[in-house]
Amino acid sequence: MKHFVSNFFKLTLFIFTCATACASSPYPQSDHYDGEKFFQPGAAPARGFLDLLKWQLSGDKKEWPTFRENTAKPNLVNEVDSNALNVTFINHATFLIQATGLNILTDPIFSQRASPVQWAGPKRARSPGLNLENLPRIDLVVISHNHYDHMDKISIEELQKKFAPLFIVPLGDAKVLKKFGVTNVIELDWWQTHAVPNTDLAVTFTRVQHWSSRTPFDRNESLWGGYVFKNKKFSVYFGGDTGYGSHFKETSEKLGPFDLSLIPIGAYEPRWFMKEQHMNPEEAVQAHLDLKSKLSLGCHFGTFQLADEGIDDPVNDLEKAKKKLNVKAEDFVSPDNGQSFMIKL
Repeated sequence: MKHFVSNFFKLTLFIFTCATACASSPYPQSDHYDGEKFFQPGAAPARGFLDLLKWQLSGDKKEWPTFRENTAKPNLVNEVDSNALNVTFINHATFLIQATGLNILTDPIFSQRASPVQWAGPKRARSPGLNLENLPRIDLVVISHNHYDHMDKISIEELQKKFAPLFIVPLGDAKVLKKFGVTNVIELDWWQTHAVPNTDLAVTFTRVQHWSSRTPFDRNESLWGGYVFKNKKFSVYFGGDTGYGSHFKETSEKLGPFDLSLIPIGAYEPRWFMKEQHMNPEEAVQAHLDLKSKLSLGCHFGTFQLADEGIDDPVNDLEKAKKKLNVKAEDFVSPDNGQSFMIKL
């Protein structure tokens, strides 16, 4: 009887422990999820509050203009030929990708500030190259991670009201979008693929080197990544927000080469603080080579001042990097807000 009680107690404790673990771990453990937090395999330890304070007190931030007018005008099309893509850089990491019968939006931000509130936080120095009210029908929106300059509540709410598109997000972010009123949302883990209904498009979530947080208390509780859009006609890579690493070659080996890559080139100074999370232009050009991309467009620059470099530094440094790494000027372009590219496949 004593053994029975002992074994029963152990079994009950085991079941309770498993149930508790399952309740607190919405996703299975993996090489990048420990049951509570997502993490970057093999990456350096994340910079902490003291590092952030050191950077903010350094006083090395270059002055940006209060506001700069856009020079490009978007060239949207009603129908895209099956052998082409029409891609418009809206601002920051927001692109409109127009394919045959399908309009895709990446990391939409149309708000005045990249912030949880609109009275404080990084303020835009350029207008969106295309206003939300002038967008064509949007079928699909992808979110790379939950930082405020990539997952903007106001923009998502407006897109939901106007188009009710399909949203694809990293693990951990669907519950947030549902609070924003989104009704059609899919979560993906790294290397998971979703076939978009009623199209021939497959969307794969890819590994990048970054992190996530929307409050001081939820760091890395959701995943981060990039996307590959692929069908029989084209293959497009969107990098979201990332430091440089082996993931570019890995992505190319699994899913490349690419007709087009959308690669971040900004928010990279000072290097001691930013290197693990944001590429500089030279690293971005190397990523272009790693991805075996026919054409790359830069993003994540020139709209919100998120780091120490000047507003024109990413563009100027990209030109230097292309020369250094023997990449043709026309193969990696830093677009202006609102600039459209008709890409023949």
